Amino acid sequence: MKQAVEDEAGRRHLPKSVQGLNATAARLWRLEYFGLLGITVSSFFPAFNHLQEYAFFFLLAVALSISWLEKINPIVRTPIDVPVIAFLAWVLCTIPFAIDPAYSFSEWRKVVAHVLVFYWAMLVLRQNGSDELPRQIILATVFGSLVLSGLALEDFILRGGTWKHRLIRAGAPNSDYNWLTTYLVLAIPIVIGWVLIHQTSRARALGIVTIVLAVAAQIAAYTRAGWLAHFAQAFGFVIMAGKRRVMVWALISAMALGGGLIALSMIGYQKDTLDPWTFSARVKTWRLGFQQVVQHPFVGVGYGNDTFVRIYTAELEADKNKGLEERVLPALHNTFAMVLMGSGVPALAFFVWVFVRIVGELTVGKRQLMIEQADVRVLVPAVALAVIGFAVRNAFDYMFAGSLAALFWILVALGLSLKSQDGDVRSPANIAAAG
Repeated sequence: MKQAVEDEAGRRHLPKSVQGLNATAARLWRLEYFGLLGITVSSFFPAFNHLQEYAFFFLLAVALSISWLEKINPIVRTPIDVPVIAFLAWVLCTIPFAIDPAYSFSEWRKVVAHVLVFYWAMLVLRQNGSDELPRQIILATVFGSLVLSGLALEDFILRGGTWKHRLIRAGAPNSDYNWLTTYLVLAIPIVIGWVLIHQTSRARALGIVTIVLAVAAQIAAYTRAGWLAHFAQAFGFVIMAGKRRVMVWALISAMALGGGLIALSMIGYQKDTLDPWTFSARVKTWRLGFQQVVQHPFVGVGYGNDTFVRIYTAELEADKNKGLEERVLPALHNTFAMVLMGSGVPALAFFVWVFVRIVGELTVGKRQLMIEQADVRVLVPAVALAVIGFAVRNAFDYMFAGSLAALFWILVALGLSLKSQDGDVRSPANIAAAG
């Protein structure tokens, strides 16, 4: 209290121009605060992707301007700086060797923009300096998940969706089931964390309703890669918990669910869900991509999801009249394979390093720090599980793009910021030193 009075007295003796600058900066940082929340919510709706991009670059420019005026270092150092920079640098170096350098460069710029979302979010979280903004980001994630799941289920029902087959599948508005399932892979662990850290019945009720709708939407999407991602998240949680009994029950539950699905297919339900043709087609497509890796292992043939189509146009045209099992898919349907074919083995190594470093940083922090705050103890591992699921989901489709990538990086920034609550990123000492 005494310190606050002294600070207020000190501010009164500052020149009016300085007082005005400080007041303006405070309002602009508040704008950044609400901007981050707005981008988090809008990330759940691909239709707003371009508006989201314009808003982000405007907010980034404002944040850099305030930092310059206040003599604050806008660069927040994080544990994943080295692998992220190494990946971006290597992909940039391979662009001159691409079959279409202009296209690969445009795809690389998109990745850079998404990484900037991460560092901007880290800056805003650091300047906020309290637990309020992280909690609001979680609330924004819960709200986005609730609305997205509700709209997806409504559309699924109105279009005549059924539990018997997957001819009609739940999808994200202005997108499809692939986007919906990936959103939910990212969001469900966070929503579960929301329920665990809140004691009020109203907050828990909101979280439980969101979980029920999200799980129903995930099932109605009939996307096996999404279900597999959730299984990976459950397995990751078991490893974090370190309890063998939990691991046994998780395996039994997974086997029961798989057996139940097989049993349903035998009586006429969801036969097409168990049809392996999509996996067979993926394997055939991956083999073609690997042929390019063998020929260009070091620099690849060009970064970008459309590079595969540009190389194998003739094969794709020839496969139009073939059966589903014999077709080549019009993309690699695997983000890791795309990186490998596009920019070579080093790019894949750096890309995997990014995921490993994020998960390792978040999970190791939980084991090492005896932290009482439920936000850190629960939500940091929840973000780690979201990252694990996102990685698995990207092993079957290219989903590291658009607003999904923006949401992913915001959640990573949230996790690292929470994890370092008592560390160097958000500590007052480091904020002062950064200035």
